[in-house]
Amino acid sequence: MGPSKGRSGEPEGDRPKRNIGSGVGRAAASARLQAVRIALCHELIRAGRVLSRRGIVVATEGNLSARLTPERYLITRQGRRTGELTTRDFVELGVSEHEDSPARTAASMEHRVHRAAYGTRRDVEAVLHAHPRALTAFGIRGVPPDISKFDEARMLVGPIGMVGYFPSGSESLADAVGRALEASVRPSLLLLANHGAISVGQSVDEALARFEVAEHIAATILAAERPK
Repeated sequence: MGPSKGRSGEPEGDRPKRNIGSGVGRAAASARLQAVRIALCHELIRAGRVLSRRGIVVATEGNLSARLTPERYLITRQGRRTGELTTRDFVELGVSEHEDSPARTAASMEHRVHRAAYGTRRDVEAVLHAHPRALTAFGIRGVPPDISKFDEARMLVGPIGMVGYFPSGSESLADAVGRALEASVRPSLLLLANHGAISVGQSVDEALARFEVAEHIAATILAAERPK
């Protein structure tokens, strides 16, 4: 018995396979990437609303991003209210984006910090930068909160790193963040001197939950320190 034939009349074994090199394959890959892009935008929009509702950011404070591909990420545009983001409020950048790229001009001024996080740690899939009051207070002190007495914080937040003061949006700040994330303890939460904090995670939700728990514990510690 000869090979079976498809509808075209050609033997099925002789028909070319549709792969990523074909027009059909490229279109499918593009559609999948667009679906991921939209999903990540909605996850970041939700994160912005949660951060705003909890007072971890106000007005246009903070910037949020998520890794789209191994070498590209989505990040909030400049000047957008973090609690009122839409799918149009994100810019796509490459980890090695050219310095003169118009996308870098449109993106948050802290895009260098996000690039440093993605370039330094392959496990990082989301980066959230905000100005939570309690964590920022510890950043001003120059000492992270002692979360060792809180089981959930130890497991979810993990080690907290410290980054000294550098001007916002500067390469020096980005370099310092990259070095802090590379530390042997591999922290996923960094306090920036006089400049809020950064939470990274393997998903947007993990980075968000880490921020929420860390801020709650930091506020609890500060409350316990108040004189009676």
